[in-house]
Amino acid sequence: MTVLVYNKGVSWTRELYQTAFDRIMPDRSKPPAGLVVHIGAPLPDGGWQVIDVWETEAQFRDFMRDVVAPVAQEIGAPPFETKVMEVHNLLIP
Repeated sequence: MTVLVYNKGVSWTRELYQTAFDRIMPDRSKPPAGLVVHIGAPLPDGGWQVIDVWETEAQFRDFMRDVVAPVAQEIGAPPFETKVMEVHNLLIP
């Protein structure tokens, strides 16, 4: 089942996000298995949000455990609030 993953980090900044992203995804031509789309953007009132679409929730959870969590711990990043939702329609023209 395809899922949308919404992450919100009110303590995150553009710089912190970019540092994490650069370490997590050093080669943009080789995205993790199952990742359909990734979007990082500022929140209107400060902080940062990340919106991903994954082929399965299991692929997302594995990536978080094996790749994201170690990097976040290494750089001392505060946690995101995460919501996972089933995707009803997905159109990528």
